[in-house]
Amino acid sequence: MVLGPHAYMLARYGVSPEEDVDTAVAKLKARAPHLANLLQEVAQRGL
Repeated sequence: MVLGPHAYMLARYGVSPEEDVDTAVAKLKARAPHLANLLQEVAQRGL
């Protein structure tokens, strides 16, 4: 919900658009820490 249709780009990193932010961040930390940080910041700020 945070990223809307852009969430589908995270599928290449094993993140499903239906997953919550915490689950997505946990999955991204290993393969794409820069995206994990971005997603976490976007979620916290409500951007």
